[in-house]
Amino acid sequence: MNNKFTNLISAIVFATFAPAATQVIAEQARFAPDSEIHLFDLAVMDGIYVLKNGSNISNNNDYDSQPYFMPDSKSLVFASARDGKQTDVYRYTIESKATTQLTKTEHSEFSPKPVGSTGNISFVSEGFNPYQSVWQLNVKSGEQSWLLNSKEPVGYYQLNEATGDVLFWSRYGWSVQYLNIKTNQNRFVSGNAIPSTPQRIPNSNRFSFVHRQTNGQVWIKAFDPKDFSITPIAPLFDSNYDYGWAPNGDIIRFDNNRLSVWPVGNKGYSWEMGQDLSQQLKGKIGRLAISANGKKLALVESR
Repeated sequence: MNNKFTNLISAIVFATFAPAATQVIAEQARFAPDSEIHLFDLAVMDGIYVLKNGSNISNNNDYDSQPYFMPDSKSLVFASARDGKQTDVYRYTIESKATTQLTKTEHSEFSPKPVGSTGNISFVSEGFNPYQSVWQLNVKSGEQSWLLNSKEPVGYYQLNEATGDVLFWSRYGWSVQYLNIKTNQNRFVSGNAIPSTPQRIPNSNRFSFVHRQTNGQVWIKAFDPKDFSITPIAPLFDSNYDYGWAPNGDIIRFDNNRLSVWPVGNKGYSWEMGQDLSQQLKGKIGRLAISANGKKLALVESR
């Protein structure tokens, strides 16, 4: 094989896979081992979001991330590495300040979430079968079962238990896909999807996800399972692709540790900048979760 042909093949391969490789490196950096979960009171004062009474609820010199509140807003679940081997799912009860381990397997579990109002937990498992898929845990019996009838490796996901709709980010496909666990319907939604957890949009059956457009712009977009439409919502201008929905439909995220808000119905092109936590938290703020009653916010600080 001549050098010109070899160089041409190398250039094509690099052009094809370099963007994805760059994102993989960014994703690995995003999951720094030393991360902590902080819980704050969330209030609105004179139309401005205010975080108060912050406390470290993980207190662990390793990976702690992916917090998600239970529907009653009294506790939250999260992924944590505490034995030096893998991550497991834990639950933190707000009133008692007690932490309870929910899974203890030979494999890592990530992205824990409640399964509707059943009291059960769903999560991504990395080892029960050849497919990295979503499982559910019966908290009372301890029994675990396969939740998603899909062989596509799942990185992040969101489930609407009432309708059976699921939107998930494919770990190796860098895409978001839709399926329904009640009808077994499956559909490709979009490529060029950023590794960020899909979210349920309040007061609707729609989901949101983060998409990198062909022009390089990154947007939070809405996906409607009813008609499979995709609608732009808000642009993102920095490398933090994590955000949360307030119950009223506002989007909350952090830009260089400063709280920023995309108000519901915003037709502009800029975020409203709010409280700065740079003095209180020296690490980088990324993931966050907002309780269903809108009174609590949990965030992840990577150190």
